[in-house]
Amino acid sequence: MKLVDALVSELQDISCSELFGIPGDFVLPLLQGLQQNGQLPFYSLHHEPSVVYAADACARFAQRPSAVVLTYGAGALNAVNAIAQAYVERVPLVIITGFPDKQEIDRNIAIHHQAKNLDSQRSILAEVTTVQVRIDNAETALKDLRYALRCCQKESRPVLVEIPRSASNLEIAESNFGKLIRRGKNAPRNSAKLITLIAERLQTAKRPVLLAGIEVQRYGASEALQNLAQQLNIPIVTTLLARAAVTHSHPCVLGTFVDDTDQLPYHLLQNSDLIIHFGVIVNDSNFAAYPQFAKGAKVIQLHQNITVLDDMAFANTDLASCCEQLLERNLHPFSTWWSKTPITTLIEHETWNASTIVEEIDAALVKQSEIVPIISDIGDCLFASLHAKATHVLAPAYYASMGYGVPAALGVYVSSRLRSVVLVGDGAFMMTGLEISQLKAHGAKPIIVIFNNKCWDMIEAFSPGLSCASRPECDLQQLTTALGAQSYQATTIVSFNQAFQQAWQDTTSIHVIEVLLTNHRSQRLESFAQRFVQGCSL
Repeated sequence: MKLVDALVSELQDISCSELFGIPGDFVLPLLQGLQQNGQLPFYSLHHEPSVVYAADACARFAQRPSAVVLTYGAGALNAVNAIAQAYVERVPLVIITGFPDKQEIDRNIAIHHQAKNLDSQRSILAEVTTVQVRIDNAETALKDLRYALRCCQKESRPVLVEIPRSASNLEIAESNFGKLIRRGKNAPRNSAKLITLIAERLQTAKRPVLLAGIEVQRYGASEALQNLAQQLNIPIVTTLLARAAVTHSHPCVLGTFVDDTDQLPYHLLQNSDLIIHFGVIVNDSNFAAYPQFAKGAKVIQLHQNITVLDDMAFANTDLASCCEQLLERNLHPFSTWWSKTPITTLIEHETWNASTIVEEIDAALVKQSEIVPIISDIGDCLFASLHAKATHVLAPAYYASMGYGVPAALGVYVSSRLRSVVLVGDGAFMMTGLEISQLKAHGAKPIIVIFNNKCWDMIEAFSPGLSCASRPECDLQQLTTALGAQSYQATTIVSFNQAFQQAWQDTTSIHVIEVLLTNHRSQRLESFAQRFVQGCSL
């Protein structure tokens, strides 16, 4: 069996059904082999970060690994930032890159796309991948490949697979190395000591809260956590990154914690006597101004694979199994100590800002029977997206790399064939908006809403008056029309609703609605920026 055919078979075995990439000289033989194999469709984009963003969205939405193919050096290193985002936000990606052949290396002269040395690519990507393997030996190729793919599944993080220029034609033999073990319903049992420690804390608590993090979604623990909450009558609050990790209609799910602007989640955490983190990434985006919710006497942090509690380390922690084993302890349900009535200090926002636009979108989508994923980029639109009740929301809400939204629409389409609504600021759109032409070529037809305030508004929110936060004028309607989209401009709620309804009814095209929002920042972003700066200066 040729390596390229084994690669396809092994990717399919982890439910990876597609490849995203950009052709480059060191991967041309591999791409030719993949084309001849014909079992995995290849989706090309214009720029390497977009390639990874698309694969990232595909993996997030489908809850399984996705794969990218990038050339050696110039391709792979151009994607480092997007891979880093996938790494810290727990997204399983298989990063397949080219590498020089032995005969090229033996010439003993520098090779184009090489950085400091031949292994610079691997050294750099080692910082943002959990495992790195080079497939250049027919005897060990299958074993190494399967090891990398196992780690991608187990860790839910990117892995690096380097394939030398002509290695795709390697003839490899089937080994006795077992097939990949898929994560199933029979999760491993956690340490009885760990479960006892958690149960003891629950028995002495009066006002516990479960704080759901992104690992709940990545590692398939959502249902188990919701069962635990319902049977013990404990409220669930999510982090911003994990707001789609649980079912919002669940009776115990009481909102997303961002700051004290939305007081119900804040009130629950503030007044609790026990906060149990389930797979929460403890970071400044959530906790800079609220360290009492991150660490301390009333906080337990549980993480997939390893947990530290009471100075003891517990390996092979499984979040779903934690919930199931706690229920086996027959703990008594808690009395309801919270109110489900939303409490808010939000001032009524102006009639024209990002929040009101998302409310209008949400009102329109609630009437639809089909699933409509919402993809949000970074900036005011991210905080505005909290006004949407959609059950499928994708956003890089921790690492926060701009430019995610437009290419992510391709990833969602590839994994589901669903039509998404993309929320993106004008600054982020200028980074990856040209991918509209590739979305059109591949059949994706999202509705893209550009929040145009003619500046890097999130930067200005953190540093008012900074002159370099402004953005040059650009005719976005003319640009998006040239890329093949139907384009509109909205300056009022009425004109926006008219444009959105027209876009929604036409499923044959990509639609772009440019919303002019000069000097209309939402209070959510303003509030977050003030608290973040305050928290970081403590």
